[in-house]
Amino acid sequence: MRGREGRLEGIHEETFSGEDDLQELIAEHPELIDGEQIRPDDARRWILIAREKGIAETSDTGARWALDHLIIDQDARPTLVEVKLRDNSDIHRKIVGQMLEYAAHASETWTADDLRRTFEESTRAKDRDPEEVLAVLLQDEDEPDADGFWDRVSTNLAAKRLRLLFIADRIPDRLARVVEFLNGQMSTIEVLAVEVKRFRGSSEEMFVPRVIGRTAKTGRGSSSAPSPRLTRESFLAAFEHDRHREAAARLLAAAERRGAGFRWGKHLVSVTVRCSLWPHPATIAWLCPPTVLHGWPRWTKGVTYGTKIPEDEDQLDGETWKVLARWADRSPVPYAEEAHAKGYKGWTVNHDVAAEHLDDLVERLESVLKKLSEY
Repeated sequence: MRGREGRLEGIHEETFSGEDDLQELIAEHPELIDGEQIRPDDARRWILIAREKGIAETSDTGARWALDHLIIDQDARPTLVEVKLRDNSDIHRKIVGQMLEYAAHASETWTADDLRRTFEESTRAKDRDPEEVLAVLLQDEDEPDADGFWDRVSTNLAAKRLRLLFIADRIPDRLARVVEFLNGQMSTIEVLAVEVKRFRGSSEEMFVPRVIGRTAKTGRGSSSAPSPRLTRESFLAAFEHDRHREAAARLLAAAERRGAGFRWGKHLVSVTVRCSLWPHPATIAWLCPPTVLHGWPRWTKGVTYGTKIPEDEDQLDGETWKVLARWADRSPVPYAEEAHAKGYKGWTVNHDVAAEHLDDLVERLESVLKKLSEY
């Protein structure tokens, strides 16, 4: 290794002073989990959600276990991390069963809203802006689609699409074989081990990570290009029938006229509004092109009006929430279907019905945007 003065100097491997030493290093520098080794053609990037993230046994009880680290990658995949040192006997015997137990309960009891709050609170505690951190993760030069990202986290939790990482200063052969076996057999869960070695010279220190357990499955499909996001032009071009296209264009124009924002996703466009007393832009409608049977939330189709239901309504501004609640509950809408799912509430119509009742849909959209913009 070349030292600060340009001279070659010898280095030696140095052990970590304790597991907390390695845990703190990972928390401060999650990039040590070499994302390029995990996905060579689409390197993983990370945000830290929390150290010692609690996991409950059931959704109505307090935390029973504490995970060493919870991190999430740019595809919104929750990644559970356990850190052990080579002299900890649990790395040979208990760590795999412990991690599987954590994953089973975390996927049932964690919610995306809880993880989002934890991330934002811990990030602000470090005097950093959560949106800026998220923009770096998503490599988004504009304002990141935070709501869309956390919606994808929710989808991954529901689908049990997780990643389990065992991190140690030395990964024993027995653990490596188990990791490779699990990674080859589990369809929605990626299992890997990361060996982090520490080396020191007279004036420098370095850390060398090595990812263990990648199989053919790990990189399957990773070379495919990500689906492009919709634009206004591609969204409207997807409509085969003129009356459907004109209805969609008029709804977009009405929302824009009332100051709404748009999030152009891969499958739909979300209509959002900022309220001075609301912590995040509120999504109040989703428009799907006819080529998409449903978007996200899963019950959206055609034209969907509604809102996300917060877990803790007491933390919200009362008047703003009343307007959103009435909007999501706005009934009777005789030509619409109810569209409720966990965490969401609303009503939906297909493109034929939307074109037939366009004047009423436009009036409803403009009315709620006007009310919300007054707060």
